[in-house]
Amino acid sequence: MNVFILEDDHDQAQLVKHWLESRGNQCKHFINGREFIDKLPYEQPDLLILDWNLPNLSGLEILNWLRSSDFKDLPVIFATTRGHDEDLVKALDQGADDYLVKPIKEIELIARANALHRRHNQGNQVELIFEPYSFNHKEDIVSFEGNEVKLTAKEFQLASYFFNNPDRLIARDYLLETIWTKNSSITTRTVDTHISRLRKKLKLNGSTGWKLASVYHKGYRLIKV
Repeated sequence: MNVFILEDDHDQAQLVKHWLESRGNQCKHFINGREFIDKLPYEQPDLLILDWNLPNLSGLEILNWLRSSDFKDLPVIFATTRGHDEDLVKALDQGADDYLVKPIKEIELIARANALHRRHNQGNQVELIFEPYSFNHKEDIVSFEGNEVKLTAKEFQLASYFFNNPDRLIARDYLLETIWTKNSSITTRTVDTHISRLRKKLKLNGSTGWKLASVYHKGYRLIKV
């Protein structure tokens, strides 16, 4: 990924830059909104990590400008000290894709940046092929050997996530947070129920070349067999 970091705290920016670059990403640091805006016509990043409290233009003003510009589809993660719920809601309502409160954890930032990048790429690709399955992300349809498989919205999200993360152990709690976004009325048993249905509908028992395996007390892993 090519990541732009808009942050007036030099030490914080260098730390985030180090985290990202150590994983093979390219980063550029900007200390104010004007520098960032002037650069965009000449180089477009895959992701913007944006502070709220900035000189001359606030992070929210930058976000508002972005969403009404030719660069409106640029994925944005807010990284800020502003931890009140109303700030989070305001940022998401204005078009932020994710919101992190400082101090930021390295593992969480990397995971969220990668997840956002994957979602953005999926949105730009109408169809992804994982033989014998195909995923149409425009219409949220999964086909098996050319025939549509009827999935609920959550089942489609789960299937898409697993196929984009093959051989990775994915915890139930992580799925709960990612797919259901911490809905307090949902438990990990709901996750297990959806996984069971998905396994049956897509025949993820190994017979099709893919197996959705349970890992005792930990979660699930999609394996290509």
